[in-house]
Amino acid sequence: MRSESTSVIHCHKSHVQQRCEERGYTLEEVMPCVVSQDGDNWTVDVDHVAYPRVPRVSDQQPAEPIGKGPGTELKKLLAGWPFRITSTPNCSCNRVAREMDQWGPDECEKPERMAEILAAMRENAEKRKLPWIETAARLLIRRAIRNARRASA
Repeated sequence: MRSESTSVIHCHKSHVQQRCEERGYTLEEVMPCVVSQDGDNWTVDVDHVAYPRVPRVSDQQPAEPIGKGPGTELKKLLAGWPFRITSTPNCSCNRVAREMDQWGPDECEKPERMAEILAAMRENAEKRKLPWIETAARLLIRRAIRNARRASA
């Protein structure tokens, strides 16, 4: 029998999977915190030691891109007001930002690279359940490219 102080939530299994992905855990690692399953509806003990409360620190990729460039500038724009969107240690945003920094402003402006960046941003927006407006994203990328050029001048 569970004590009264145990905190449980009832949610769809996809929410647990998303939390695992956001915080760098596998579903197998956190399954001990799943109290019961009724199809795709799960009851989860959020006080259990296996619950992914905090992001796992990744050995494979730093939380911030190293160096300067359009990717670093895009992350700054997204983290600032009014967006306040920041990456997690295991987020693909970090990989995209590093690639953009390596490509540099001229390469990021090429139509094929712009399409690649926009696709990654759209995917991340969908994962976070954020609204997606391609025109706004394209403007942010262009602003990041301008900022990177100014920073390197």
